[in-house]
Amino acid sequence: MVSAKLHDEKNWKSFLNHPIFLESFEWILKNAETASAGIHELGKPNWFVNVHGYATQSREQCVWENHARTVDIQYIIEGVEGIDFARVEALGEPTLYKSETDTQKFSPEPFASSHLVLHAGEFVVFFPGEAHRPKIAVGEPCTLRKLVVKIPMNLLDGTNQ
Repeated sequence: MVSAKLHDEKNWKSFLNHPIFLESFEWILKNAETASAGIHELGKPNWFVNVHGYATQSREQCVWENHARTVDIQYIIEGVEGIDFARVEALGEPTLYKSETDTQKFSPEPFASSHLVLHAGEFVVFFPGEAHRPKIAVGEPCTLRKLVVKIPMNLLDGTNQ
């Protein structure tokens, strides 16, 4: 898991320097503020940006998820969001798996996890095995606008390009 402010490139660019990451961040810099809601393809199979919004909720209403073959870059355009994160092994067996979106869902049983708060202009990168529970209200629930870049691992490890 990596988290930083997008404009503080000196803090993240030296180790998130794969061309796929750089192109993803470039897209965010150029398009995040004006992008319409929906899916924006990035030129390779299953590499895309999903721009969307929702109201944050109490932690108890939020669901744990993990992606076995996909990296998430989650970027806040407007608002503030809490996200819990933990190693996927701590969650037990998935209660649901959607192969078309590479999404594992887990029961929201309480256990030790870490918590991150993202504000507008900040991002987090979740790698496979880094389970996360987004949509958590920080204080009072709010409506936020965010985007998630989905990067298939095969684009990063050079297999099946």
